[in-house]
Amino acid sequence: MKNNSIKYTYIFSFFLLLGLTGCDEMLEVEIPKEQMESENIYVSDATAEATVNGIYQSMVSSLSFVSTIHYMPGETSDELILRTQLTDVYTTNEIPEIDGSVLTMWTDFYKTIYNANKAIEGLNGSTTISPDKKKRWIAEAKFVRAYCYFYMTNFWGDVPLIVTTDVEKTALAPRNTQTEIYNQIVLDLTEATNDLPVNYSNYSNLRIRATKWAAEALLARVNLYLGKWTEAASHASSVISQNSSYKMITGLTANNSPFIADNTEAILQIPYFNTAYAYEGGALFTSGGKYILRKGTALFETGDARKTNWTDPVTGTAFLAPRKYKNAFVATPVERSTVLRLAELYLIRAEARVKLNDITGAQEDINVIRNRALLGNTTLTDPNQLLDLIALERERELFGEFGHRWFDLKRTGKADQVLGAIPGKIWTATDKLYPIPDSARRSNPFLTQNLGYN
Repeated sequence: MKNNSIKYTYIFSFFLLLGLTGCDEMLEVEIPKEQMESENIYVSDATAEATVNGIYQSMVSSLSFVSTIHYMPGETSDELILRTQLTDVYTTNEIPEIDGSVLTMWTDFYKTIYNANKAIEGLNGSTTISPDKKKRWIAEAKFVRAYCYFYMTNFWGDVPLIVTTDVEKTALAPRNTQTEIYNQIVLDLTEATNDLPVNYSNYSNLRIRATKWAAEALLARVNLYLGKWTEAASHASSVISQNSSYKMITGLTANNSPFIADNTEAILQIPYFNTAYAYEGGALFTSGGKYILRKGTALFETGDARKTNWTDPVTGTAFLAPRKYKNAFVATPVERSTVLRLAELYLIRAEARVKLNDITGAQEDINVIRNRALLGNTTLTDPNQLLDLIALERERELFGEFGHRWFDLKRTGKADQVLGAIPGKIWTATDKLYPIPDSARRSNPFLTQNLGYN
């Protein structure tokens, strides 16, 4: 990659937000060599698209988007423990302000947000780019910005809302409320749905760029988190109804899974530097790897195809290791980090339907998930029991993926009850948010710390 790129170094002031103040920590973002200097990037379609490609590239240029985003919330919840069964600062919920992984994740999200803001500003200012392409690329940048802010506000709560590259406004930005962050997320995604493509034909039918349905899927999740049940169900339905593009994978095998490149369940995937494997399978959740499921075999019903196909037994114990991604540095099957997939939309709609007292509809959606796992239909009709089942199916379906379990425990008000009862966790209610990185706060006096940290 480095042989085909030049380095473009952003001016120092922006780093105050990131907490990178030393000269040796200057942010260097890889820019494809076909790009010109900044003032010329947005002159042609080719160079402009290269900058948009660079936004996605920044999502795999570090491990935050394909590794930390999985294991850290997995450990801070009740999902993952170390195979050694020893503890660390994440399993005990004792994360220090100086934690390097927390700082890296904070920094990487803001790097990607900066890249998105840069593209939006440059594209808006161009008079020579094809109008239709300009709208589409701006929409993609807004989607990525919204995606990053969704994770930032769910990891840290109130965070600085940066929608400009003007360093005089960003360098010492205070924290915005979570309500303000969510308002911007909804605005970005709603605007993006109007201009994103409805299929993958612009990308050689590779599911590696945002479409209208990716924005709709994320809107469904956001509205679920906000307790807006009608909107959550509506956005989920808009994706589920795209039968020509999206279908649940059935008959799960290593070569037939939601993590195979361009499968019918995938809504958005990220290629790991154009390799045949995903980082999740190549390094994170490997055979004999570092992490195991805390609940082990107890998580699954007898005959659950997800246990059979997505986990490995840990010899001599009842533990299971997450193994959704099978490809470890080999040519086939080609796998990609699957950011959004159809199963989540059925689970979102099921939960929203229970909240809207559509019990039959909720049962139907739950059964789509259970039947794919070779489990029988649910006969539950009590709303509270159905919600408990949905939470369990979310745990079974989405383990090891993008912090779902951590966020579910927090948004449903179950974190204190569940995590406070686990031996070995030093749990307090303030642990629901990660610490604002110490170096970022030392660089920016307007960044206050989350409660429970020094």
